[in-house]
Formats: sequence, structure tokens, C-alpha cells
Amino acid sequence: MESARILVVEDSATQRAIYKDMLEKEGYTVFLAQDGADGLSKVKTVSPDVIITDLNMPKLSGFELVKALKHDEKTKCIPIICVSATYMDIVSKMKMLMQYGAEEYFYATQNQAELIAKVKVMARIRKIYMDLLEKNR
Repeated sequence: MESARILVVEDSATQRAIYKDMLEKEGYTVFLAQDGADGLSKVKTVSPDVIITDLNMPKLSGFELVKALKHDEKTKCIPIICVSATYMDIVSKMKMLMQYGAEEYFYATQNQAELIAKVKVMARIRKIYMDLLEKNR
């Protein structure tokens, strides 16, 4: 079985490297983008199964990236995990998820095992969705 393709959109080179190493150790194929604009461009060429995006980035924020992807028929069903080093309370988190359409939120200082668990669930959801599309064709 082919590994899930994960696109990491993060303006910090250090954090991109951490995510890449962590996800590749779990067997995922990882693609990197240095900001929201780069991420939006790479989505078209990479066709990721899951996107992990920072929220606060130059050029195009994670919020703007999520909004653009969720309003595009070709990308609206790609699960997105938003990451931030800025703590959000549960009410703010849920409001953000509902308003922008992201599927998950991860506070960057939490346990990395939690992020891996979220990625696994989102990759599984994406695979089920793609399998259903294929069966309906």
C-alpha cells in the first residue's frame, strides 16, 4: 500500500525539518512548503492526502490557505490540521475550525504523538473518501 502524502506548510525551517523527520519515521511521504502561497501552489502539484499548516505565516496565512482550499472543488475534501504555537482555548479553537473548515487543530507544544495520531486519522478518512469516489465512478 502506498504511504499517505503529507504536505507541511510552515514558515519556520526548523519546524519544517522536525515535522518532516517525525512524519517520515512513521512512513509518510512528506512535501514541504515555506509559506501559505507556496503551500497553495504545491497542493496542485503534490495532491496531498493530508495538509498540516501553521496559522501565522507571511504572504498567505494558514487561515487564508484553509479558506482558499475549502472553497475549491478540487481541494475541499483534503483534511487539514492547523498548527499554532499560540495557545487557543477550546471555544476559540472550535470557532476557528468551523469558520474556516479545517478538520483539526494542534497546539505546537503538545506531545508529538498526538499530532501523529491526528495525521493517521485524517489519512484514514481521506483514503475512505477516495475509495468511495472510485467505487462511485
